[in-house]
Amino acid sequence: MKKQSNDIWDKLYDFFSSIKLAVLLLFLLALTSIIGTVIEQQASPDVYEKYGEFWKNVILKLHLYDVYHSWWYILLIVLFAINLIVCSIKRLPYIHKLVKYPQKELTSEAEKKLPILYKITLTSSKLEEIKDRIKSFLTKLGYKVEIIEKGKNIYFFADKRPWARYGVYIVHIGILIILIGALVSALFGYRGYMNLAPKTQSNLVTLFYSDKIIELPFYVRCNDFKIEFYPNGMPKAYIANITIIEDGKEVVNHLVKVNDPLEYDGIYFYQASYGQGAFLFSLNQNGQVKRIPVALQQAFKVLNTYYIPMGWDSQGRIFMQYMVHGLKKGFIMLPGIPYKVGKNTTLTCEGIFPNVMWTGLQVSKDPGANIVWIGSAIMIIGLIIAFFISHHRVWIRLEKEEERENRVLFVIGGLTNKEKEKLEKELVQIFESVKKNFAASDINRGLTS
Repeated sequence: MKKQSNDIWDKLYDFFSSIKLAVLLLFLLALTSIIGTVIEQQASPDVYEKYGEFWKNVILKLHLYDVYHSWWYILLIVLFAINLIVCSIKRLPYIHKLVKYPQKELTSEAEKKLPILYKITLTSSKLEEIKDRIKSFLTKLGYKVEIIEKGKNIYFFADKRPWARYGVYIVHIGILIILIGALVSALFGYRGYMNLAPKTQSNLVTLFYSDKIIELPFYVRCNDFKIEFYPNGMPKAYIANITIIEDGKEVVNHLVKVNDPLEYDGIYFYQASYGQGAFLFSLNQNGQVKRIPVALQQAFKVLNTYYIPMGWDSQGRIFMQYMVHGLKKGFIMLPGIPYKVGKNTTLTCEGIFPNVMWTGLQVSKDPGANIVWIGSAIMIIGLIIAFFISHHRVWIRLEKEEERENRVLFVIGGLTNKEKEKLEKELVQIFESVKKNFAASDINRGLTS
């Protein structure tokens, strides 16, 4: 039973550490982004009629109208994060061992594995000078040098930028942070609207394509709203004078224009639309009367219920919606006639004002945005390291020849994860310098590469 359990875990581990899975998930996430760009997000259901009945149903059932908050998009993010973590766990120990515990002695067997290798015979009468010259040259090239003397041999191990090996894992960390930001936005972010007529205020945001209403911890008041038109009647500019009221105090005032939103407490208010129509309701609760002016399709709260005036007809009937415990229902009100909304509580529409203009503000909260920016910066740093910074290693062996006195075999080789030509150039510099100053004059010199 234990062996069977281990087999299951091994299969899961292999599945989530698969590069094929990573490619598939990246493809699906890219496809999701394309869908989110092509299909208008969080629009009215009527917008999707143009795709035909079949595709409209597909869009609605698969939540393609709001892909970045859909359950399957969140699942893709979680799966990709798990895949990235498991891949890193599987491969990181090898890289860490390679960086922290390298082979430091260039043995005869080890030199066979090096792609770049040079050899020449030197005179051993200047051995200390050779050692100093090699160490100085490597140090000037930015290498950290370690010298090991073992028997008759002297080994040099030189390392430069070993941390470059971790570039890909810095990229992984950046991507994980981006995924966390996307997940935070998907779970806790929202987009909705509030319609405000001049001199009205509200703290209620109706989410796009949802029966949910968000209550802000502050109020938004429209002081004034102006529209400028071109001669052909097209809107030229619409500007809303908006004030944020928190704890009864005016804390921010801003002229909200197209492409010039108001940001407060991580929430953005964009000038998105405009319209006509406003209502004046009165709430009578135990004889206490409170007047509630609202714009068309703007929610207001009475007791624990949200009410939304959706419109009116030529006979003066007002089409209302109310939402309680996530359920939405409709009813009709008539001006001047009280409507019972609770114990000793009535709601009355005192008037309809069809010519009053209102501003439509899109309200957006994206709590993961800064996390995504941080992750993006880390990912870019990781990409720069991974693609443009190389890890160079140089091994040198000075081997005294037993058959011939005062002769030393000089062997130099190197290894890099990229920029092989640059490393080869460095090795040639060292080799030529040593050959020029210390090569034995009576020995046939040569190099192999």
